Amino acid sequence: MKKKILFFEPNAVLRTALLNQIIINKDFDVIQSNSLEDVKLHIGQSPIDLLIMGEDGGAHSLSLIMRFVKEIHFKNKILFIKNGDSGEISSSEDFTDNHHVIEKPFRIQFLIKKIDFILAKISGSSDVSYRVGPFVFFPEKKVIKFDDQPDIELTEKEVNILKCLLSQGEAPVGRKRLLKQVWNYNLGVTTHTLESHIYRLRQKLETDPSIPRLIISEGGGFKINQT
Repeated sequence: MKKKILFFEPNAVLRTALLNQIIINKDFDVIQSNSLEDVKLHIGQSPIDLLIMGEDGGAHSLSLIMRFVKEIHFKNKILFIKNGDSGEISSSEDFTDNHHVIEKPFRIQFLIKKIDFILAKISGSSDVSYRVGPFVFFPEKKVIKFDDQPDIELTEKEVNILKCLLSQGEAPVGRKRLLKQVWNYNLGVTTHTLESHIYRLRQKLETDPSIPRLIISEGGGFKINQT
């Protein structure tokens, strides 16, 4: 059965472009909404597996969108598409388990991968994967596959670091955010611990770890080179 996606993006041009690409790339049942009232109407009419909510920093700001989602008591998965200058989304209990975030600008294939990942979690599938440059990442199996090479096994923390980096597309993820998401605010964890894990990941993934080309240091944090 097709998964049903409800998609709201206040920018009509961007909404149409993204909607067309989602439909072309994947066999989803996608419903587009032009207003928040329309979102509320669709949610009341039929089950929605994934709600995608965009914001514009103005009349449909991130804070307004988040408040709206709380008010309608939507319990399934939500993907927020936020502007880069809109700040962080709260990690309160209301948004801990079900919310996912991507930041504009992003490549359409990154959005498709993100949707795949979220819907695979709903289905309980362990086959979800990410093609990143020369390798394929299987987070549930904790494995990296390079063409014609033995599988590379990953630790739980290494998997979570890669997932966190991939969640931001090509934007860097700061050290503090990585420590927060991977180690859950453990006060005993320092940036040295993070650097050690990044070092081990580079040893596993890079052709020459001394000149990293996959896990890049940038802007006080790290990012995945997805080209």
